[in-house]
Amino acid sequence: MTTANKFEVNFIHKDSYGTALEVVKKFVGQTFTRPILTYAFHAANGDVMATDSHRAIHIKDVHGFEKDYLVQPKSYMFATGSYPDLCTVMNKEKHALAITLNKNQIKLWLQLFKSMNNTLKVMKSSIRNKVVTFNFTENGVIAEVKIDAENTFETILPTQAFEVPNFKKISFSAEYMRDALEAHFKLNSEQLKMYFLTKMTPIILDDEAQVKTIILPVRNYAVED
Repeated sequence: MTTANKFEVNFIHKDSYGTALEVVKKFVGQTFTRPILTYAFHAANGDVMATDSHRAIHIKDVHGFEKDYLVQPKSYMFATGSYPDLCTVMNKEKHALAITLNKNQIKLWLQLFKSMNNTLKVMKSSIRNKVVTFNFTENGVIAEVKIDAENTFETILPTQAFEVPNFKKISFSAEYMRDALEAHFKLNSEQLKMYFLTKMTPIILDDEAQVKTIILPVRNYAVED
């Protein structure tokens, strides 16, 4: 009788699965208006997807389940059900590449958006929309944050490559952009490409290796076209 493999453990998930499940907590729905959105979809091919209907994430080849499951990333409850088709929503075929970031720039953008989001939280009583606006210019991408009725903060964001899209401005949640950048940072995206179609269609962030995120723009009446 041999006991060499008596205590052998075979892991079914990739090493990064714990990080992936931690990341998707911010992308699942936080209310039970649509209960299925409080779960992360684990597809039989190893991919994990999640959405709260305002943003979404798709992480490739990270789990080892052999069939589809829904996993609640906070309670670790398992379920089955028909999850929304995120692959169609996250398709970037019609989008145009506008921004490319390297790994260091991903980290820098994350720090900048953490600061912007914290500032907007502090000033929540005096501003209506907690948004950041990208102004696309020939000189680069300018991030604009309206602090209050009289004051606006602007900064030029560093990029590895940039092309002006077919519109000049787009507004979105500072929190959602922060969480998308954090997902790419924590899951070690080597680069990040941002794709745009119109000022009211999803912004797609793709490292074109493992992680893709999207965030929906918001209509900001304080910003002129």
